[in-house]
Amino acid sequence: MRLKVVKEQADQDTLKDWREEDYMNKMNFNPLVMFVVIPTIVQAGCLVFMGAAMLLNTAIFS
Repeated sequence: MRLKVVKEQADQDTLKDWREEDYMNKMNFNPLVMFVVIPTIVQAGCLVFMGAAMLLNTAIFS
């Protein structure tokens, strides 16, 4: 599989449209929530479910 190399330069209108349409480039979000709070909640949830699975295994097999 080969990558297609585009050698055309974007004009100012295309660049402006891209800046307004791209979600990450527009920065219309709070980076703290996106990159810290959500992963922390996911990690804490995984830790809770892992503990619950260990507790369940202890209750069943001992």
